[in-house]
Amino acid sequence: MKKVISLLILTLSIMPSMATSRSSVMAVVSDLKGQAFFSIGGKTKPLKAGMHLSAQTEIFTEVGAQVSINDYYDHIYHLSGAGHVIVHRNLIELKEGYLWVKSLAYDELKGPLRVNTANAIAENKTGEAIISFDSYSGKTQILTIKGDFSFRNSLNEYQNIALTEGQFSFIQNDHEEGSPRRPTPIGYASYQKVTSLFSDIDAFDKTAINKQKTYPTNEAPVVAKRVPASQAYTPKSDPFSKVLGDQGVAPGQTTVIKLRSPASVKESENKLLNYYQNKVKKLASPAPKKKWQRSYKQKKSSVPVVIYGASSPKVEKKRYPASFSSPSSKKTFKKARTPASVGGMLPEVKVSPFEAELGRQYKKQMRHDQQVNELIDQLKSIDMDYKKDY
Repeated sequence: MKKVISLLILTLSIMPSMATSRSSVMAVVSDLKGQAFFSIGGKTKPLKAGMHLSAQTEIFTEVGAQVSINDYYDHIYHLSGAGHVIVHRNLIELKEGYLWVKSLAYDELKGPLRVNTANAIAENKTGEAIISFDSYSGKTQILTIKGDFSFRNSLNEYQNIALTEGQFSFIQNDHEEGSPRRPTPIGYASYQKVTSLFSDIDAFDKTAINKQKTYPTNEAPVVAKRVPASQAYTPKSDPFSKVLGDQGVAPGQTTVIKLRSPASVKESENKLLNYYQNKVKKLASPAPKKKWQRSYKQKKSSVPVVIYGASSPKVEKKRYPASFSSPSSKKTFKKARTPASVGGMLPEVKVSPFEAELGRQYKKQMRHDQQVNELIDQLKSIDMDYKKDY
């Protein structure tokens, strides 16, 4: 009895640890080409095929390597070389590189496939796409291959778009304030260039999809019949009228109508190619030479302009002496010119009575009169000029 109780206790103690270990496993490495590494808990180890990955596991791939991961939510992920992802519960966080995602089934309880980058979120129920992120430029790109995807900015989730098969878009913070670019159809050549980054990976099996489009009946085996796209919406070939009992369809047969025929796809590609060719021709053509002409139609500015030396109507003005003022002035005054030595410029010298009397007596005792003295001075000056100049 004691052995049974101890065995029961041991079993109950092991069961929670097994449950936690199973619940922590998020995905399995299904294939590995080249060298890759995984990091968890601060430890980095080489990655091997068949390993179980728990939540918060980071995966790094070298240049030229490739890792394929299958999670427990019917999703497949293929990471190309020089890539970096983090595995979460029903979520993959793409840090760098190209990631090919495939959603095989959708469960309402588990939620859709979801891939997050630094600035974008991509979601899908069933389908596949190639998503890339460049950490240097901060650009997230998406190319849808199958199914419809919801693509939006992680910072502003109201900026979202819906992409259908064969469409391309990207999100970059510098482009239109981070809003997703309008979906653009992609050509087959561009599709091959993107898929060439992955080796030995194909899209969904087309033969399996065609097999799923047959609907068995009890009367006769199903024969899938293809209808041209040009006749898909005529009244005689309306699918609802066939269900209601159109006599033109034999009993026991089901007609599958493809909304996107190869002809219509090729036509849309040709239109897109012609559109870009015309754009390239316009850019390559030389710009027409324009003659430069002076234009006087300019907007007025508040900058003041002062013109010096401009011609103006001449007005004859009468010149007046400096001693008179102009006639326009109200009052005129006569001004007498005086030497610089006179007019209060020299300091006043006070003469004593003795000096004044001496001067008067000196004038009385002069040898010649004043006029004779002036004449003598003039003759002396003439004589000096004669000796000097002649």
